[in-house]
Amino acid sequence: IGATLVDSLSTLWLLGMKDEFWEARDWVKDNLDFSKVGTISVFETTIRNLGGLLSAYDLSHDAVFLEKADDLGKRLMKAFGTPHGVPFGETELFDDGQSYNTGWHSNTAILSEIGSLQVEFRYLARVTGKSEYATIAMRA
Repeated sequence: IGATLVDSLSTLWLLGMKDEFWEARDWVKDNLDFSKVGTISVFETTIRNLGGLLSAYDLSHDAVFLEKADDLGKRLMKAFGTPHGVPFGETELFDDGQSYNTGWHSNTAILSEIGSLQVEFRYLARVTGKSEYATIAMRA
């Protein structure tokens, strides 16, 4: 899912490496497809991929990053489909994928991971105008 590339977009921009930034942007536009991705960590994907896309959008104002962030946000939303609103730790990004907590952390959510999701989801709500992103993250 290009996590390292997406996570480094803002660094490229801030270092003035605009040629490399735009080359990476073209890769995101042409190759980043979350519909083909299986199981991911909700926390890691939110902070690295969603955060990276939102940072790149904020710096460049290029709609490609916002479109990809919106798509990823929609796919991550299924992790919040619990009776109590606390998201599962893992989800499958492909269509009709499932969400769950892994056994290695006793099938429970990790508090520090849940709290940090609010930053990206609240900003995603702001730039897309879709308040459901903020609402679901704040409910957790």
